[in-house]
Amino acid sequence: MRDTWEDDEPPLLPAHKGIPPEAQRIGLTRNTQEGALLEFAAALDNAKPGHRLAAWFLLIAFVAPAILTLLITIF
Repeated sequence: MRDTWEDDEPPLLPAHKGIPPEAQRIGLTRNTQEGALLEFAAALDNAKPGHRLAAWFLLIAFVAPAILTLLITIF
């Protein structure tokens, strides 16, 4: 009789599919917030317009708060 938790099939997605080796070495996986974001960004394809839009959105989402903070401190 086979136990229900034992299966011979590999997992659908490996835990470190799109994460660079440097990030894996410091312990980032897709189960951490930073690792999930890194894996998402690494999975974007430059040829697809929707992926380009997502990349621009990510860039603006990370750069805009820094620019606004810089502008507030200067003025």
